[in-house]
Amino acid sequence: MQLPISIGHVQLTLHFRGGGLFDKADKRYAEFRQPRAEGLPVFLEPPGATGLASSQFSFALDGATLHLDSAAARFRGGRHEYALDSLIRILLSVMLLPRHGFLLHAASVVRDGCAHIFTGRSGAGKSTIASLSPPGSVLTDEISLLRCHRSGWHAHGTPFWGEFRAAGLNRRFPVAGIYVLVQASENHVEPLSPREGLRAILPNVLFFSSNKPMTEELLRVMAEAAETIPFYRLHFRRDSSFWRIIAA
Repeated sequence: MQLPISIGHVQLTLHFRGGGLFDKADKRYAEFRQPRAEGLPVFLEPPGATGLASSQFSFALDGATLHLDSAAARFRGGRHEYALDSLIRILLSVMLLPRHGFLLHAASVVRDGCAHIFTGRSGAGKSTIASLSPPGSVLTDEISLLRCHRSGWHAHGTPFWGEFRAAGLNRRFPVAGIYVLVQASENHVEPLSPREGLRAILPNVLFFSSNKPMTEELLRVMAEAAETIPFYRLHFRRDSSFWRIIAA
């Protein structure tokens, strides 16, 4: 059974051996489903499957493994949709690099046709921001996908949700700014330099390889983003009034 999906314009074709997990994945990624199987084949295999070729990238997570080579990816031992979701995130973090993109632990909200990216440490308020935003404006409340296209940096919707459980929109919007969240008694926006912005978001980037060339490429891509996208530190009250200072 096949499930073609596209997340951030990265196309994958998931190959399932049984219908149980397929049905759950089909529902979870419904917004990101594609009509044709044109993406990288991703084979979901049981633990101990044989015939594995040498891998360009491998990762193990809670008894499940990911193996990636130039022709296909293989997920082994993933028994439920949550493991599948985690393995797809790990795979995307690698596949985005040559596409000038990365994953960021952040909420993305669309306002006036542009995406505002809200990031910060755990508990900083990403889900709060999502819950205070207008219905239908949340691209994602947990994992944001940023890519540099010919027209500039865009935020893509993802199916990776958090506490707000925003399933995500399969659309992209130009990035207006990245905001590092700080809860405060009064709203205030503080511009950050590219270096300050890069330092602030580094801990929130999802990346799972210790390979030096890949790490250097990630830093290069992020530095490019920091030089192009405006960065701010957003001191905000836990109500929707923060939008007034962002729109100003």
